[in-house]
Amino acid sequence: MGAWNYGVFDDDIAYDALDDLRESLEIITDMEKYFDAVIGAEYVEYDEGCYALVSAAVIDSVFNEKQYRCDDEDYFEWVKTLKSFDFTPLKQKAIVAIDAVLSDSSEIKELWEENKELYSAWREDKISIRERLR
Repeated sequence: MGAWNYGVFDDDIAYDALDDLRESLEIITDMEKYFDAVIGAEYVEYDEGCYALVSAAVIDSVFNEKQYRCDDEDYFEWVKTLKSFDFTPLKQKAIVAIDAVLSDSSEIKELWEENKELYSAWREDKISIRERLR
């Protein structure tokens, strides 16, 4: 696909994460697994960080009807199907997971810091997700 920018869904790995969530038979369990992987990590690997961020963004879309820029044309229709799930218990884990991705022990953060032009936009984008989930 070749996606790349500072938004949550502007990354090829993010679309892999979204595909995995869309195919999940136990989305709450899988999201919790993705959050736990970064919360408990000494070092947050790139892929794990993307999976946690995408999971947090999906929850943000469900709770706050946030309209993310997303190349998946059916994303917003799919999000509507998730309204019947209770993601409330995952909100705090999503917040902690975002903090882990933004920490100094995160590969994504390290890579984004190298991009002087877009780093602050990338960081603010993730902080805004965290704040909406509070």
